[in-house]
Amino acid sequence: MSPSLSAVDAALRETVAADGVHVVHVWAPWCDNSLNEHAPVWSDLARLGADSVTFVTVWNEGESGADTLAESGVTGVRELVVEGPKPEKPDRRLTLLGLPVSWIPTTWVFNRNGLLATAFNYGEVSAERLAEAVEGARSGW
Repeated sequence: MSPSLSAVDAALRETVAADGVHVVHVWAPWCDNSLNEHAPVWSDLARLGADSVTFVTVWNEGESGADTLAESGVTGVRELVVEGPKPEKPDRRLTLLGLPVSWIPTTWVFNRNGLLATAFNYGEVSAERLAEAVEGARSGW
C-alpha cells in the first residue's frame, strides 16, 4: 500500500528542508504529457545539478511508476507514490507542500532555504531551463 497524501507531504517537507537545492516533479505514468518530458528533460539528471530529485506519482491507483521511469531512461530518482485513484476532473486537485497541483506534470525547484524558487507546468520545462532554475536556486535568486 502506498503512503497517504499527508505522509508524502511530510516526506517532501523533510526533503526540501535539507541543505541543498531540490527538485520535485509531480507526474503520472498514464499521462502522455508526463511521458513526453522524460527523455529530453529527465534522462540525464547529473546535468541538472540538483542535490535531490523526487518524482511524486499521483492519480495512479497508488501504484508505482518505477517501471515506466526505467523504460524511459529515468533512473536515480526517488519516487513517492500518492495513494488513490485518478479523480474526476472537477476534483482533480491536490495540495503538496502547501502548493496546488491541478495539472501534471508539474515541476518545482526549491532553494537552499527550502523555499519555492521556480515552478514549471507542462510545456514550460526543458533540460536547459531546469538546469538554469537549479543554478539560480543555488545562487540565491
